[in-house]
Amino acid sequence: MESLESVSVILDELEGVLREEHKALRTLDHEGIERAAEAKLALDARLRAADSRKTAADIPQLKRVRRLALDNQLLTVHARACLQGIIAMVTGEAPATYPGGTHRRAPTAPFRLSVRV
Repeated sequence: MESLESVSVILDELEGVLREEHKALRTLDHEGIERAAEAKLALDARLRAADSRKTAADIPQLKRVRRLALDNQLLTVHARACLQGIIAMVTGEAPATYPGGTHRRAPTAPFRLSVRV
């Protein structure tokens, strides 16, 4: 028997998960990020099953979910670029001028970096 779960109920849950993921990304909470990823996969399956029941009334909520997901993606891309820059400094490689840039800056003078985890 197929569940007749509404799309808006699933989207409400997804909004909550995306907000929690945002907090986890900002605080670099690895476990929180992993929990959010697992929850998003489960919600994705539920959304696919409920796809035929979506209505025009769900559009504003879909737009909010899309915005939250894009915000989280931007945080992820920024964190990745920051980590690449740190790794480049630690290894002595000159970092790119910006993420995805093809031109390299002049090498910086050697320095010591201590990172605590």
